[in-house]
Amino acid sequence: MNQKVLKKLEFFIKLLEVFICIIVLAAVISGVPDLIMYVINTVKSKDVSFSYQIINEFLKHALLLVVGIELVEMIITRSHESVLTLILFVIARKMLVYSDGMVDILLGTISISLIFVIIRFVLKDEKLMATLDNTFSASMPVKKINREYNLKVPIDMSNTLGGLIYELAKIENVEIKENSSFVYGGYIYKVISMKEGVIQRIRIDENI
Repeated sequence: MNQKVLKKLEFFIKLLEVFICIIVLAAVISGVPDLIMYVINTVKSKDVSFSYQIINEFLKHALLLVVGIELVEMIITRSHESVLTLILFVIARKMLVYSDGMVDILLGTISISLIFVIIRFVLKDEKLMATLDNTFSASMPVKKINREYNLKVPIDMSNTLGGLIYELAKIENVEIKENSSFVYGGYIYKVISMKEGVIQRIRIDENI
């Protein structure tokens, strides 16, 4: 597909994502006053069983708002950590509010443990992450990428992958943003994530 068409399609998708994020944030903000009402009703209530029901509804509502916030962060950052954090809160909400027995609690505990294992070990393993989704740390040396992953990334422009992207951006005279793509030397380099203006991860795909 033509690169111009792809860029226009990516731009439209980005606008649609921003629009969805605004709607979700508006819904989250509009739900905050309800939390205050739950607290007020709990304080006023003298019936223990009724207070328990209110607190239960409060937890449902609060965790749902948190899930909405994490959903927005996942859409904006597109990072593996934000995806796993979103899943973590969804599971926590299920465990705290809807668990009916020990089986639900056990499955929830196992799921949360797996997420922590993934965050602790998988996301820190650069070689494994590169194998899973073709993404590399921006600080990784270009020579190491070529040697260990059988790629042919140009080595005469920069020592690191992130430096290569900055050089390509200078050549094309464009600003580097998340989801920015650069085609060079038979590969498509896409900026997957940035933090405080610094590139974090980059995906390398063959330019077919």
